[in-house]
Amino acid sequence: MTPTLPFEVPVTESALLSFDGRVLEVFGYVDAARYHIWEEPRIEFRTGRIRRLTIITRHGRKHSVLYDESCLPDLSVLADLLERSRPQAPER
Repeated sequence: MTPTLPFEVPVTESALLSFDGRVLEVFGYVDAARYHIWEEPRIEFRTGRIRRLTIITRHGRKHSVLYDESCLPDLSVLADLLERSRPQAPER
């Protein structure tokens, strides 16, 4: 099932990730962050005692935030959606 856009996922009680099909946005921290799909953002998760997700772009730009364990299922759906939304390389 493909999520309806915009797809918004809480990271914690006070932070949110939002993806509209073109831009991934991080809200709820001191500074908001935007990652355009052409930057090929992806999300990597660190589990364990300290749960952290890191948004990494094709050019190496990184943004790490803590996440609540209860949010992981929806965050995983968002990570998959981002992966499937990456621009396709032209065929040669």
